[in-house]
Amino acid sequence: MFIRLLKRATMAARASVVILATSLLASSQVDYGQSRSSVFDLQKTIQGIYQDRKNAVVRVKVATETLSESNEPKVVLRVFSGFFISEKGQVLTSYLPTDNATRVWIEKGGISFLADIVGSDARTNVALLQVINLPDSFDYIKLIEEKKSPEIGALAFSVTSPLDFSPTPKFGLVTGYESHFAEVVFPLTYTRLSISIGPAEGGSPALDANNELIGIVMATLPEVDSSYIIPVRALTRIVSQLTKYQEVRYGLLPIDFEEKPDTYNIGKRVLVKSIFPGSHAERSGLQPGDEILSLEGSQIADLNNLRDSIFFKDPGDFLFFTIKRDQKELDFAILLEPEDDHIVDGNTVGSSNN
Repeated sequence: MFIRLLKRATMAARASVVILATSLLASSQVDYGQSRSSVFDLQKTIQGIYQDRKNAVVRVKVATETLSESNEPKVVLRVFSGFFISEKGQVLTSYLPTDNATRVWIEKGGISFLADIVGSDARTNVALLQVINLPDSFDYIKLIEEKKSPEIGALAFSVTSPLDFSPTPKFGLVTGYESHFAEVVFPLTYTRLSISIGPAEGGSPALDANNELIGIVMATLPEVDSSYIIPVRALTRIVSQLTKYQEVRYGLLPIDFEEKPDTYNIGKRVLVKSIFPGSHAERSGLQPGDEILSLEGSQIADLNNLRDSIFFKDPGDFLFFTIKRDQKELDFAILLEPEDDHIVDGNTVGSSNN
């Protein structure tokens, strides 16, 4: 749903020199020689990352069979970016439907290579491919599970494969962290970058100034010339799940949460808003109005913390909450239930993404 809301990719090109001017030349205390040196240093960094990573980036194409308005079968071609993540030929890209994809392939150096869909997850908009006949030469970008998220304001880089063009460098800044956009709730906290993403650029790698992967581009925000990426720690879990199960298994916590200002209006509190009747969560004794202090021993400062903690747990695990009620602290163990246990008339009751 999130992707459908945000997929209107902007076609207006944004010159890199604007970012350079605002980020490097804003201070009147920087003289001409120093600013020129800084510009060339940044240019060398961009060129170095591009040269080092372009051989890992590919174009992904999928032919999907559908029906025309006259109910006649037709084939629709969709194009994405992607990148190798292992020497065995695994490629990460944007979500691909597994039920009606008739043919999937990657293109590298003008040559096509067939690929199979290992697994695909619509919620995070990520798919994992296995290239069947590997190119003679390719690089890959390693997933570093313990990679920390960069601070807001840090430089960010990407190498994309737009439409039928060769791999293309882009750069911007890390601009925010959100687990929701408007009314759309994400399954985890995404990283927002000031990198505008156009057609076929979804699925591109995002990198930091150390040339290390910080995530995969999974959505565009054309209204603010930005994009969202899934951070590496979450991406590692997604790849593991797609490899084992061909899907990402989500647990269900039938509780709605909400954020409210704290007593002094200087921070946030996370409260239980409602609980699905008859659920394990209700039977545990948790009540609407309870304030969530910690989950699994980690402090819960906002909904981002909460959603991330839930995302990294498996269905069947117990979540250990410490809550505050009537000035008392209480502990609760609540089962993260398998989502399939709560499908009613095709609809999921409750969500671990609340």
